[in-house]
Amino acid sequence: MSAGSYEIAVSFTDVSKKLSGRQILDHLNFEVCKGETFVIIGYSGTGKSVTLRHMVGLMRPDEGSIRIEGDEITTMSRHELEIMRRRFGVLFQSGALIAWLTLFENVELPLLEHTKMSKKKRAEIVQQKLEIVNLWQDRDKYPAEISGGMKKRAGLARAIALDPDLVLYDEPSSGLDPVIANEIDKLINRLRDEHGMTQIVVTHDMDSAYTIANRIAMFHKGSMLQIGTPDEIQTSSIPEVQHFITGGKEGQVSRRSNTAIIRGMAPGMLSQRSAEAMDAKEAEEAEAAVATEEPQEGYVLLSEEEAAKSESPEPEPRSLEPEESHENP
Repeated sequence: MSAGSYEIAVSFTDVSKKLSGRQILDHLNFEVCKGETFVIIGYSGTGKSVTLRHMVGLMRPDEGSIRIEGDEITTMSRHELEIMRRRFGVLFQSGALIAWLTLFENVELPLLEHTKMSKKKRAEIVQQKLEIVNLWQDRDKYPAEISGGMKKRAGLARAIALDPDLVLYDEPSSGLDPVIANEIDKLINRLRDEHGMTQIVVTHDMDSAYTIANRIAMFHKGSMLQIGTPDEIQTSSIPEVQHFITGGKEGQVSRRSNTAIIRGMAPGMLSQRSAEAMDAKEAEEAEAAVATEEPQEGYVLLSEEEAAKSESPEPEPRSLEPEESHENP
């Protein structure tokens, strides 16, 4: 699919972001077409989740433009952002269901919060969404009474309750067995093919990526290293792409990048905590290895906790999502 031939749903143009003085996004450019499933892959902790946060306005870039269906969101007020976010549905990695509500009530919640529908109309919509994910028969169960795969499907039903223009998925097949993961993939394809939804998926599951994607984008060092169809990504001649999609069996990354991936820090840097955990010989060898490479600006491998601490967004209206600690084990 060529973005130039289709209406654009999401556009990032030269988006850059530093957190705690470290470059996370570096002139990031990509476009997502309406009605496509756009899959983002890349090493853990390199900024994919930060990209999603920028997409829904939870973070603002240091520079660059972000447009959602033509509307520039980087200059929106908090109220405007709240309205804009209603265009999105989000499937969280854990499902993020509210533990004290039944599946019916979880899916109904966005309708209660954002519409003035009658109880009868809400019930009709909840039934429709739960039937899409094959959970209508389990509508009176609580999250603690269902499996992980059912939680993901219930979370998806809630994400599409308001018929959003775009649906964001954070690791939709994570923690699921292959059969259930395949069912989630089928649901994602069905929402695109039958309901025309634009979908952006962050995943490390390459089998899933090849199954659901119209296009796949390899995120690396703060920008998109390659964007292409599943076939184009599978046959890519770029070493870093081959290294990632084959699980390290083919291709390669530089020693600096490999050190960062293993240590969980910016290339060329050893944290004090890591250095203390290593004996003197290991620390000397690690620093010597990265010192042999040409100097370059470091790109951080940032955890979600670090990202949240590095930038505290302005207070937001009460979220529909609970803290994860509210969920029963």
